[in-house]
Amino acid sequence: PPLIPVPFIGHILGILCINIDFEKSKNHTLPIVKFSLFGNNIYVVRSPELMPVLHRLPRVVSLWFVEAKFTAKMGAMSESTAKKMEAHLGPESEGQNTFTIEGLKVMHQVLGPKGGGLAEMDLVSAQVFKARLDDLITSNQSVSVDLWAWIQHEITFAMTEAVYGPGNPYRDPKVESGFWDFEGDVAKIMLTGVLPRFIARRGIAGRETVVAAMRAYFETGDCKQGSILTRARWGTMDGVITIDDAARLETVNGIALLSNTVPTAFWTVHYIFSDPILLDDIRTQIMSITTTEGDTRTINLGLLKNIPLIFSVIYESLRLRATGIGPRMIMEDMTVGDNQYKLKKGSMLLIANRVLHFHKGTWGEASHEFDPNRFTQKSPGSAFRGFGGGVNLCPGKSLAMVQVATLVAMLTMRFDLDRSGGIWVEPEQDLTKVLQIAPPRSKVMVKFVPR
Repeated sequence: PPLIPVPFIGHILGILCINIDFEKSKNHTLPIVKFSLFGNNIYVVRSPELMPVLHRLPRVVSLWFVEAKFTAKMGAMSESTAKKMEAHLGPESEGQNTFTIEGLKVMHQVLGPKGGGLAEMDLVSAQVFKARLDDLITSNQSVSVDLWAWIQHEITFAMTEAVYGPGNPYRDPKVESGFWDFEGDVAKIMLTGVLPRFIARRGIAGRETVVAAMRAYFETGDCKQGSILTRARWGTMDGVITIDDAARLETVNGIALLSNTVPTAFWTVHYIFSDPILLDDIRTQIMSITTTEGDTRTINLGLLKNIPLIFSVIYESLRLRATGIGPRMIMEDMTVGDNQYKLKKGSMLLIANRVLHFHKGTWGEASHEFDPNRFTQKSPGSAFRGFGGGVNLCPGKSLAMVQVATLVAMLTMRFDLDRSGGIWVEPEQDLTKVLQIAPPRSKVMVKFVPR
């Protein structure tokens, strides 16, 4: 691929913040470009036409290796566990059992259509959301609320209740706040050497708060009362790694559960409530799965899948608001693009999600505009990176989608949201955050008005 000269500091900030805006590079028509950092190659994929071959070679273009490295570093795991996580992930180990891949397989099985775990967790989340919205009505508060902070707390509580069960460590407010302190400092924690100790103290302290709670969760056996997902994950760790490392792995797993579900829910709610026509359409469709008995209305959440508009808005929010990249490690020399581009072993490959999401050849000339109906029809899978793709498709995709859809369905039917100032203004995103979907840069203050 052609080498793109970029100032040194641009590389450093871009790689650490995981939010390089490759879309604005001068060579915007090239399907893949190359950067150089400390003499190492970094390839950036900018075209959906290259995605199928990357999906077909998961051990050669490895997300697993990157995940193992990053997870061990983020969680401050022991050297022995880090080695287990990184072992047998290359193409030469095809067919061998690996700690990392087996753990992912278990998650896919449990959360798949035949796993039986999804319906159980969806029900718990729905019960939590109902109780929380009931509290909003009975409290009759007329104060303005930070919509991001509210959604962050509600998603955190509902998701962790569904996953961890009666012994949910996140019921302790210190654990919840500790997790978000940790999540907010992930980029700093990933730096090498002693630097994180000085610039990521809050994040490290937050991580250790969650680790201590997770360690107690496993030691007391509370995990055996958790969801089928938690029990299955514990089964892959019990006797294989120490309880301390299991607690650290589960702490990092919180990022997979929450870090993108929260912003996805926020932007979905924002787009719906800021558009009166869309809000009315959503409510009309939800009424088709709602029964009325006296003053009580009941939404059949099992039929949410029959409301394509909700899921289309969620996907479109993901498409428009995705700001992250998809990192991969090249595990052996390879070529892509009809053997036109050679990729060297040991190089990093980054999938520029935002570029693919705005690719006009795929999405049309209006690719930069929000279209709530864009995903009511079949979407071009290679160009949509909201949940990854191929064997690296996020195992928690269905769990996150249904949870956001459930919150949206209940919220739209029970409340109006009055924007402070009276006008819904689309906020800019905070691109300093290490998220696949960045949060708003400024607060969005609203009042919940019961209908």
